Amino acid sequence: MASARRTDGPGPADRDSDVLIVGAGVVGLAAAIDLAGRGLSVTVVDRATTGSGASFGNAGWLTPSLASPLAQPGSTRKALKWMLDPESPFYIKPSLDPALLRWLLVFLRSSSRERYERGVRAMVELCLWSVDAWEREASESGESFGFERAGLLMLLESEKSADGARAHAAFTEGSGVAWEWWDQARVRAEEPIIRGETVGGIFFPGDAHCEPHLAVRRLRARAESLGVRVVEHSEVTGFDTRGGSLEAARVGESRICAKEFVIASGAWAGRLGATLGLRIPMRAAKGYSVVLPKGAIHPRRSIYLADRKVAVTPHAQGLRLAGTLELVGLDASINRRRVDAIVRGAGAMLSVVDPIPELRPWAGLRPCLADGMPAIGRAPGFGNLWLAIGHQMTGLKCAPGTAQLLGDLMTGASPAFDPGLFDPARCCRPARV
Repeated sequence: MASARRTDGPGPADRDSDVLIVGAGVVGLAAAIDLAGRGLSVTVVDRATTGSGASFGNAGWLTPSLASPLAQPGSTRKALKWMLDPESPFYIKPSLDPALLRWLLVFLRSSSRERYERGVRAMVELCLWSVDAWEREASESGESFGFERAGLLMLLESEKSADGARAHAAFTEGSGVAWEWWDQARVRAEEPIIRGETVGGIFFPGDAHCEPHLAVRRLRARAESLGVRVVEHSEVTGFDTRGGSLEAARVGESRICAKEFVIASGAWAGRLGATLGLRIPMRAAKGYSVVLPKGAIHPRRSIYLADRKVAVTPHAQGLRLAGTLELVGLDASINRRRVDAIVRGAGAMLSVVDPIPELRPWAGLRPCLADGMPAIGRAPGFGNLWLAIGHQMTGLKCAPGTAQLLGDLMTGASPAFDPGLFDPARCCRPARV
């Protein structure tokens, strides 16, 4: 693996940009827009094409109602069950890999009720601000990205799950998330596509959705209009450093110099941090989605099949089904068994097209830090390296707020959000420490 390289001579007289961002997904592009808006010159570099990773085919949800840490109360019991079921919503492939075992240990320790509730409050605040920002973006002229603030209906199949969902909704209401309880009759009247047995559902009127790949394309256009330079198919393999600061990123035989550096490379952040001796407890969790043709009945809003952990998003041209997380490392191959489980789950509750046409499933790697919270801020041990990573399933819904917080911290402005729970120092460590 490539590593950091110290420079002995004088540093470069000129810098290519004030800021170099590694990663052209939704978080990296949102950060570029914010920093460029503050008058900084920005270059964004990506190993592939803009938004081709986890930003491309996710559910497209902009949902403060579901903004929460990945580590949740009850994770210990659930994890043991998940490891034995390859079709479970969060599959953990059994392994004796020491890095995975360390990650799981921190994950389980982070699932206390107190830590979870503090994390929810922080994530909801970030997400509420972000959804408003997405709505402002949609109101501007330019290519549509399918933004609809039509709310989310959480469909519940048992009294036990309904009780848990109501308790969570009541808790997030304290952070500004409005909700309504709909009984079974109201659920069916509002969404005739529902055919399975339910006890009712919770409607979150402030939630929204969009088409994720179009949203990322919209962000790139916005960034480039502000002078941001986007460089694709250019993998950063290491850095040149001087003391505790970075001077340049190495891309093949080239060097890109900057004053400040941001790692926003999603699931690959751990590998990139290792080139600097920075320990980032990152694991990739694979998620899947498929898009079905529109049927005779199309939902009016996003629907969450809570008991089956399946996301259903209505788009103009089709119906997107998404779900599952699979801790398998940086492997983006398609497991058809898991895709079929998503489709079966949706078909059991909704009147989807029948027969199901040949599917073209997508898989993306969600970046998950061990405690289930994003890391937004200065990397410990470095004067000019910043992190915006670890958003698991919340990258799209929290990208504008993440960019705002990161920009505030990088420019010395008063932070719009409390940075404490997002501080990278809580989980990332220089190897020498």
